[in-house]
Amino acid sequence: MITKKDVLHVAKLSKLEFNEDEIDAFVENMDSIVGYVNTLSQIDTSGLEEELTAVNLDDLRQDEVQPSLPQESAILNAPKKRNGGFSVPQVVE
Repeated sequence: MITKKDVLHVAKLSKLEFNEDEIDAFVENMDSIVGYVNTLSQIDTSGLEEELTAVNLDDLRQDEVQPSLPQESAILNAPKKRNGGFSVPQVVE
């Protein structure tokens, strides 16, 4: 069973803040999700073949080289550009 303490812990890890009503809703929703997963885990799947993907890979299109945007067009509306590319804030120190 999911508790308010569990929701607050996840919120802290996610650096999110919620009011009391939102916390109560998350407790109910997360408990429902965990309950559904528990129900699924009780299904006997021993007679089923294991699948590695949810999509039939034979149904996908073939990779083909196609012309792409010119570099100037790709970065035309970028808020910041550097050396002919996108300039973004550093995320790894």
